Amino acid sequence: MSDIYNLTSEQAANYRRFTKSLPKDAGEVKINELPDGVKVFQADVPARNISGSYARYEKQIDSSGKTISYTKTTYAPDGSIVHIKQKYP
Repeated sequence: MSDIYNLTSEQAANYRRFTKSLPKDAGEVKINELPDGVKVFQADVPARNISGSYARYEKQIDSSGKTISYTKTTYAPDGSIVHIKQKYP
């Protein structure tokens, strides 16, 4: 996995924890890179009760694999933000 996403072993371990903690119906995890080796993991999860709405889980990891931030942002069907929950720190 580390080679595919260009992750360090510590970042790969954090990636595995992130994917295991997501709800079952989460979409594919996207990985983006920021400066200084920071990685961003994102996954969208469709809402069960409101058609067209979804939650985006986003976790930022530094180059040593430590979590910098972790948020869950809920979006309405029109794309507006309904709620942002800071999960870490």
